[in-house]
Amino acid sequence: MSIRGLFGSLLVTLTVAGTNVSAGEFVDVAGGTRAEPVRLIGYMARPPGPGPFSAVVLLHGCGGFHSSMISWADRLSRFGYAALAIDSFGPRGIDEDCGSFFPHQTADGYAALSYLTGKPFVRASHVAVMGFSQGGGAVLAALEKGPVEQRYPEKFRAGIAFYPPCRFASGITTGPTLVLIGNADDWTPASACEAMAAGRTEFGAPRTPGDRSLVELVIYPGVHHSFDVLDLSLAPTRGTTAHGHRVEYNEEATKNAIVRVRDFLQRTIGAP
Repeated sequence: MSIRGLFGSLLVTLTVAGTNVSAGEFVDVAGGTRAEPVRLIGYMARPPGPGPFSAVVLLHGCGGFHSSMISWADRLSRFGYAALAIDSFGPRGIDEDCGSFFPHQTADGYAALSYLTGKPFVRASHVAVMGFSQGGGAVLAALEKGPVEQRYPEKFRAGIAFYPPCRFASGITTGPTLVLIGNADDWTPASACEAMAAGRTEFGAPRTPGDRSLVELVIYPGVHHSFDVLDLSLAPTRGTTAHGHRVEYNEEATKNAIVRVRDFLQRTIGAP
């Protein structure tokens, strides 16, 4: 079932720390290509008032759109940013796609950017992109200098990648890029992100020469994949196994990541 089918297009009201917060609504975003157009579903959360606001596009992991995406969008809205979380799978009839890189997600991110820059309540030149796992890989691809980002007239000002697959990313980015990952992650190893930031492969060979100074890498000791997904805290061991990999919520790392995300956005796309 699609996210629209689960939640509808009505205004969602969540209770956060005992306070009712008007969270957001689901919107249609034009995506895909001319040959294969697709109507993406996006969850839009924004602060009260006319704006304009700096904004953030959110991209989910290989398990698809889930409650954590809504939680992050609402959190960013409370920080003073417009946030648009994109469901790349539901409109395409996909439940999950964890076997390989999902190439459409980077294009979906740019489709969301185009959608936002056309809204009067968004500061068009102050939009970041944030992704998780597979979506984090899409962030690295969207910010990487080269033919992909050159296809699009609008540009992301910054990017945030939670536990992304770094193995095939150059680390040469068009804007500041924050990478957050645990060193106990056995799905997307932190060692690959360390190598990317250092300009070498995991085997020590040099990567393509270029400026990697815009990459900020944060590695959390003893922290696993999906460490910010609160739903995992309901499991007996605060985590489980997915596709042979450990996924586990970590409250301390999540709190630290939230602070870092807020600080990074203030530095890169502006304080509300």
